[in-house]
Amino acid sequence: METFEMIQSRKAVRKYSGQITDEQLNNILLAANAGSVGLGKFDEYRLTAIQKPEILSQMTGIYDAPTVIVVSGKNNGLMDGNSAGTIVHNMELEAENQGLGANYNMASLGFIPDGVIPDGFKPLFALTLGQTDETFTPREISLKRIQTNIVK
Repeated sequence: METFEMIQSRKAVRKYSGQITDEQLNNILLAANAGSVGLGKFDEYRLTAIQKPEILSQMTGIYDAPTVIVVSGKNNGLMDGNSAGTIVHNMELEAENQGLGANYNMASLGFIPDGVIPDGFKPLFALTLGQTDETFTPREISLKRIQTNIVK
């Protein structure tokens, strides 16, 4: 899919029909690693891909997703949240590029069981993932959707 067409087709998917493959997961994780991180401090972030049903069943707000990827950071400042958002956005676009369902998720962060996130890291952002029967079709997007000020 072309980049702008993919952006116009993007949507939150909350109904999943199956688990993603290891190859799909690896491509999504590669997209995460292509994300930008403030000051290039990649060692201050961790990705945790959760597919274990016993852990997922303890998490609320994940829409029965078979995979949840959590981006964690050592800090919880504005730059850290922005970096986590960039990482998650790359993963979401790659998931939809593969025809997978994905949904940005922050509601589940408080329900991640102890011991899942590496010590010294705080969950900042998550993405729910899975196979989907949804179709991704470009939609018209108004330039007036977000009020814009142009200063020349």
